[in-house]
Amino acid sequence: MTLAGDPALRLRTDNPRPARRAEAAPPVTWRRTPALTRAAALVAVCLLVSVAFGRVDLVIVAAPFAIGTALLLQKRPGPAPHARIAALDDASCAEGATAAASLVVSNAASVPVTTVVTAAADPWITLHTGRGDFAETIPAATARDMLIAGRARRWGGHHLGPVHVRSIACGGLLETNVQRLAGATVWVLPVPDWFESAESLPFADGVTGVHRSRRGGDSGELAEVRLYQPGDRLRRIDWRTSMRSQDLYVNATLSERDTDVALILDLQVEAGTSGGVDGQASIADLTVRAAGAVASHYALQGDRVSCFEFGAHARRLRFGAGRRHAAAALHWLAAVDIPADPVPPSPELMRRQLGNHRGLTVVFTPLLTARAVGLLASLARAGRPVLCVDTLPPHVTPPRRTHWSDVAQRLWRLDRANTVMELRDLGIAVEPWRGSASLDNVLAELNRRRHR
Repeated sequence: MTLAGDPALRLRTDNPRPARRAEAAPPVTWRRTPALTRAAALVAVCLLVSVAFGRVDLVIVAAPFAIGTALLLQKRPGPAPHARIAALDDASCAEGATAAASLVVSNAASVPVTTVVTAAADPWITLHTGRGDFAETIPAATARDMLIAGRARRWGGHHLGPVHVRSIACGGLLETNVQRLAGATVWVLPVPDWFESAESLPFADGVTGVHRSRRGGDSGELAEVRLYQPGDRLRRIDWRTSMRSQDLYVNATLSERDTDVALILDLQVEAGTSGGVDGQASIADLTVRAAGAVASHYALQGDRVSCFEFGAHARRLRFGAGRRHAAAALHWLAAVDIPADPVPPSPELMRRQLGNHRGLTVVFTPLLTARAVGLLASLARAGRPVLCVDTLPPHVTPPRRTHWSDVAQRLWRLDRANTVMELRDLGIAVEPWRGSASLDNVLAELNRRRHR
């Protein structure tokens, strides 16, 4: 039976929900303000009282209000201004920088109007205008760009909006109804920690690169001085050594190669409170910033870098190198999200995604779940060079509930230390993230193990 002929697919639900039509926004039109209503009411009351009781002085009192209102209403605007959110050339910024959205207000009327803007933003964006209220005068038959800007305090996709726009004309006697705009999403890129490593990477099997290989080739890295053999190039002859020994010697060099670097981010759990770019870091903050530092360092020096999510979403960033790929990696990391109730990831699926990858595998994990430990163990048993970066912040501790909490925390710390020792016994280098040059020692150890 095909899916089209399945009778179960034609059954009606017990409580079907009617499809809701999208409510169209009301058109922007001009309307009177309470100031115009009060002025007209005052003039009318004064004239009625003066006619009823013969009070000429009330006509003199009402005359300025009537004349002023009439003069202001002579320059009534025609069509109402129209506001829209325009796309910026670069809708992304870094942590601590200014996140902005462009609001374009077009005034097609023949008189100037004053536009009042009230904007809101996510808690991680501190607006420059306090609560987001500001006003500008727009001349006749022109359009003006207004920036809704604020300081972004944490990486991720943040929303600037909703934005409420209201225009005022005729000295405050006419106003438009509020035009509500949804706003715009601004991607805030993580600011990676400073990382720089001078160590070569194992399994440097590419064509050319910055890592010294064990294979001979043309480069500036001297391997040895040996006797001349048929096929050696004449420009490799070491004339000083040849003149001293009366034999022909040549300089043998090592080839310079690139490698593949796979970054695996353990995004199963989140712990700690994020304080943004100026405060303490949670597990997700430390993981994203550390991965961004390693990805930017190796991608800019010519290695092929890829990123994998070991979490509910299981996203992947393809291998690439260069400045453009480093920026793409930061954009990819800015979209990291840890759901409240994630689906447990599969270590087997992660191994299949890696495929025949033989370069360096860096796993950023807080070592809080058995699945992450199992993934590390399986990668090591497969013969891959694995580097585990511990991303558990030092200040993150379990909450204190009873007087036994301190004892439970000590036992948890001991169990975690035993797990780290077992991983090191399997040949996995486990190192906490400490920023610049924090991984040089473990990378040197991986190279020694590779070439023994």
